[in-house]
Amino acid sequence: MIKSDTVQSVDRALAILGIVSQHNQIGITDICKSLNLNKTTVYRLVSTLVSNGYIEQVKDSNKYRCTFKLFEMGNKRIQDLNLLEEAKPDLEKLAQLTKETIHLVVEEGTEIVYIHKVESTNTIRMHTWVGKKNPMYRTAVGKAILAFSNKEKVIDVWNKSEIVQNTPYTITKIDDFLEQLVSIRENGYAIDNEETEIGIRCVAAPIFDFSKNVVGALSISVPTLRFPEKEINIYGKYAKECSECISKKLGYIN
Repeated sequence: MIKSDTVQSVDRALAILGIVSQHNQIGITDICKSLNLNKTTVYRLVSTLVSNGYIEQVKDSNKYRCTFKLFEMGNKRIQDLNLLEEAKPDLEKLAQLTKETIHLVVEEGTEIVYIHKVESTNTIRMHTWVGKKNPMYRTAVGKAILAFSNKEKVIDVWNKSEIVQNTPYTITKIDDFLEQLVSIRENGYAIDNEETEIGIRCVAAPIFDFSKNVVGALSISVPTLRFPEKEINIYGKYAKECSECISKKLGYIN
C-alpha cells in the first residue's frame, strides 16, 4: 500500500528497480506480474529509469537489467565513510548501556592502536588513552581482528611479535593461541581474561567493511570485581550487537 506521505510514481519506480536488480534480465510482462501493474504504467516508468541511466535494455533479448549507476553512487558513499565518525554514536550507546569503558581500535603492524575511548562513569577505570598501543596477541581487540583474518597473517603477526608472559594468564604458545581464535570465530567475540592487565577483563568484537574485511574492533573493558566470568556471554552479546551496527554502516552485508 502506498503511504500518504510518499509519491506513488517514485515508489513504483523504486519497486521496479528492486525487481530488476534481482534478475540478470527481465521483461516488461514479468515486471507487471511481479508488481501487479499495467503495462502502460510499467513501460513509462522503465523508460524513465532507462533515460536516467539506472537500467538498460539488452539488444538481443529486449529485456532489462540494472546498470552500474547505483553501484557507483553507493561506492562514492563507501569511499566517504570514516570508521571513527560512523562508530562514535554506537560506542556512546554501548557505554551508556554498560556504564563501562569502551574502546575502538585499528591494527598497526603487530599492534592495535586505540583511536577512540568512551570513559566509564564508574570510579575505578582503565588507564588507557587514544594513541596507546598494545600487542595484538594479548588483547581482546587484537584477537578479535586476527580471528577473522587468514592463517598466514596470524602466523606472521605471532612470529613478528615479542611474546611475553605479561601476566600469569597471557597465552604464550602458538597452538593455544590458534585454538582460541577458533573459539572466537564460533562465538563472534574475543576475551582478554587478565592477559594484559591483572584485574581487567575485556570483551571485544570485530568490525567489518563493505568488502567483508576486518577494519577494526571495539571492546568493553571492566574491572574483574565488577565482571564475574558468568557475565562474559552477556558482555559478548553487547559487543557483537554494537559491532554489527557499525559494520552495517560501513556497508557490510553478512
